[in-house]
Amino acid sequence: MRNLNETSRMLRSGKMFVACLAAVTLLSLPRVMAGGDMKEIAPPACSCTAKDWSIELGSGVTWSNVRSGAPNQAYTIVPISLTASLAVDEVSLDNFLGGWLRGNTEFYFRGDYGQIVHGPENHYEGILVGPRYNFVQPGWDVIPFIEGGVGFDFADSQPQAGGLGQDFNFSFDVAVGFKYKITEDFYTRLSCEYQHFSNAGMSEPTNPNHPIDSLGPKLAFGYSF
Repeated sequence: MRNLNETSRMLRSGKMFVACLAAVTLLSLPRVMAGGDMKEIAPPACSCTAKDWSIELGSGVTWSNVRSGAPNQAYTIVPISLTASLAVDEVSLDNFLGGWLRGNTEFYFRGDYGQIVHGPENHYEGILVGPRYNFVQPGWDVIPFIEGGVGFDFADSQPQAGGLGQDFNFSFDVAVGFKYKITEDFYTRLSCEYQHFSNAGMSEPTNPNHPIDSLGPKLAFGYSF
């Protein structure tokens, strides 16, 4: 009976030893696979994607006098714009000039409709494309920007009334302002925009070329994705 009890205790001790050995082996596997140094397990990579695209709808009011020609026509224009923007690089220049130029570049594609409230014409439609630079600072929800674009427009020209010399006109614009992030996806943009309309003298000498230089504020709401 004594031998039987000793045998039983030995079996129990052997099972405990095997269990301990198995536990130590399992705990040692990561160290062995890592070359002997226990490394911290990295968290899983974020499955989210960068929001490179944005789309926005904006409007405002601009005022203008034609630069040349007689009579000198005053304009009041209500522009409506639909803009798609694509980020073309990452935020950089962190250490350049103290980081004041830190930011990134976008390229925007804009469709314009302008209701001419006061002036010889009634409306214009066109497209505009160009770069935009965003001054992005760490932790800021307000992002200043500057942009400039070129394009063309079609208007119901009224050369006999001192307006545009023909329907087809070239245009370019320059704008400064800031973008405010409401959430990670939605934002608003406030800007002051200058836009020029001209046919580059193509209507002359039949009709004088009367360029329009409009200036005014614009407000837009957008979505990033």
